[in-house]
Amino acid sequence: MPKSIALFAVAIALSAASLQASEVPQYQQMRAARPDGRSAAVSELTLARDAYRLHFTAGTFHFLTPLGERTWGAVFLGEGEWQLRPAVENERRQLALVTGRNDLEVLSDRFDAMVLLFSDATFEEILANGAGVAAGAADARAVQVYETYLEEQRRWLQVNLHLRVLQELLNEPAARGDVFLAFVDGKDQAPAVLVFDRHGIGAMAARFGDLSGEETALISLEGQNGGFWYLAPAMEGARNSTAPRRVLDAKHYRIETTITPDLGLKGTTAIELEAIAPGVRVIPIHILPKIRLRRAWLVAADGSGEELGIIQEEVDLGRFARLFRAEVADADAAVVLPRALEPGKPMELLFEYDGRDVLERWGAESYSVRARESWYPNLGTFVDTATYELTYRYPKRKSLVSTGVLSGEVEEGKNRVAVWKSERPMRIAGFNYGTFRKVARSDEQSGVHVEVFTARDRRKFAGDAMADALNAARVARAFFGPAPYASLAVTQQVESFGQSWPSLIYLPTLALTSSTERVMALESAGPAAITSINEFAKTVGWHEVAHQWWGHAVGWQSYRDVWLSEGFSEFTSALVLQFIDGDARHDQFWERRRREILQPARGAALAHNDAGPISQSFRLQTRRTRGAANAIIYAKGGYVLHMLRVMMRDNGAALRGENYDARFIAMMQDYVSEYAWKSPSTDDFRRIVERHMTPQMNAAGDGRMAWFFDQWVHGTEVPRFASTLEAQPLPEGKYRIRGTVSQEDVSAGFLSVVPIYADFGKDRLIPIGSIRLEGTESAPVDVEMTLPWAPRRIVVNARQDVLARDVH
Repeated sequence: MPKSIALFAVAIALSAASLQASEVPQYQQMRAARPDGRSAAVSELTLARDAYRLHFTAGTFHFLTPLGERTWGAVFLGEGEWQLRPAVENERRQLALVTGRNDLEVLSDRFDAMVLLFSDATFEEILANGAGVAAGAADARAVQVYETYLEEQRRWLQVNLHLRVLQELLNEPAARGDVFLAFVDGKDQAPAVLVFDRHGIGAMAARFGDLSGEETALISLEGQNGGFWYLAPAMEGARNSTAPRRVLDAKHYRIETTITPDLGLKGTTAIELEAIAPGVRVIPIHILPKIRLRRAWLVAADGSGEELGIIQEEVDLGRFARLFRAEVADADAAVVLPRALEPGKPMELLFEYDGRDVLERWGAESYSVRARESWYPNLGTFVDTATYELTYRYPKRKSLVSTGVLSGEVEEGKNRVAVWKSERPMRIAGFNYGTFRKVARSDEQSGVHVEVFTARDRRKFAGDAMADALNAARVARAFFGPAPYASLAVTQQVESFGQSWPSLIYLPTLALTSSTERVMALESAGPAAITSINEFAKTVGWHEVAHQWWGHAVGWQSYRDVWLSEGFSEFTSALVLQFIDGDARHDQFWERRRREILQPARGAALAHNDAGPISQSFRLQTRRTRGAANAIIYAKGGYVLHMLRVMMRDNGAALRGENYDARFIAMMQDYVSEYAWKSPSTDDFRRIVERHMTPQMNAAGDGRMAWFFDQWVHGTEVPRFASTLEAQPLPEGKYRIRGTVSQEDVSAGFLSVVPIYADFGKDRLIPIGSIRLEGTESAPVDVEMTLPWAPRRIVVNARQDVLARDVH
């Protein structure tokens, strides 16, 4: 019997209790706490928390029932004002974007009530301002304000703030970090939570893992315009990195899952882990709230173990669930350990659980896997890598395809039991479920074994999906190196988007239709919409295959770096298009991306690019800038890599008809080699680029590429170019290239390296050089060179080489 299974058997024997989650008394006390009659009157009190200033002009704090001797919460009634002064310009821009106030410098609001939860010195600061604590009966209005807050937390915030404070109260001193949370429904702004968390915003919930490098946040609950209005590291200068801070390292997951005929799910998961930081007693768990954790154990390497307390609020909100279709509530899960983990000491967390809504039926034979990141208990997806062993039990008339490699399969009565194991570390595990037909092929050129799974009515398109997967894998291998996983399953899904998990791709049915079917279905949408849908159907498979390199082998550090996955995959799609359909189609692809970046969505107040830089990531999606996040992360992110490829191009090789991408390929393979199974930041990628930069890339003259990344990843400026270049024939096949190249609509220090082309006609467009431009300037050109043919014209930026507003 494998050691892990033996440990699991030992753990189950530890308790004979029924399948009910063990309660955590301290947590139950916190949830039951209300204003207890203790109060403190204050006057002109200011609480400074990083970028926040909370000024309490006059009023009274009504304290919540303490946990032991610790006062951890209060309700303020009186007059006050809060202010948020952004630490950096991009966060000021973000606040201006979501509020619609372009001149905003400080966001503020007045209030007459506020709920505070904290583990820092807030209680002591309050007492230092007033005359001490007064005892008496609980204030009825304070109780009502707190009840309203609890309702808002469950219905709208859907983050368990009590759990976050409990971590700091129960963790040992070595793992503690002050947290301050203020819920306020003010006079001018929508209800919001003001956050300052020394452990990073990721500590609020396991699903926020790639936000943990940020310490200060404003979470707005303003309907369709809510979310993280502000998100930044602390201003104090102690850290200037947004790198996530992890306290646990998952080494291996062993997951056993049973799918019942009525689409219920039952499972057990064992997580082998080690503590990175000392003092950890409370471990947040990422799992779909409708999957209920029934029991949990901690098992040591010697087989001894203890049952753990589980925190997971109920999902049913009664009338709110019906009125607002609430599914999440504040049901963030966690387990509480009897003592802190010892760093570097192997342990195992074991879980039993069951629930519904992981799978949803679509028709007679199709199903949607809804909870792809949270169908099993985990410590957070994509922020860490681990190996997996996955055992599935499911009705044998159905098909199930999983991440990893199928290592064994048997039938047990009406069920099929299949075991899948990961050959290499993975950032997440997943599966697709349905009634599929399979075709398979091993490809020597890409080194990948591809299997395509489609529904019966889409089987005739399996060959097209196979070709797309192989073409993408071949191009990616040539440019980026060997495939991270030796096998790849391409599976049809009913959703309208594509998605990629390690060794497993979810391909939308739209990609398995003919262009005629799409035109008939979209006849009323108009030519532009049909063109867009056709391009998506053509490229989505390439994009998802590219994620095997970008996102799975090489990850990203924080949410600000997601473009390293999505933008790089978009760029890879363009590469495949170029090799299949040629340069003209490749140019058209980037022209469409250019328009997408620079134009607004229908009904949006701003063009996508004006919403903010790539590094603002998903937060660019607001009520005023619909579609901006995708346009900037995918299209502009891909464009950044496209521009780097152009700058690294060997023009001499291009003139000779040879491979002009050797330097770019060397750089990208170096990047993959150094960061495989790691999570690099944008700065990490920049350093790889600097390692391979060519002389013309040194536009700033300092041997660094900060100029490029500051402009294109962290900035929003886009230049406009104009050219008057002409070619005058000279003897012996030489030509004199004369005229000017201008750059406009940019700030004084904005740098561009703009390619110059000779257009010989008949699709012969060859780069012959480049020119460096700084700020708004018109630079003269006067050079002689030998050309193979007489050029029809001399043009700049002819192949969308630099993102520009136009070329004329």
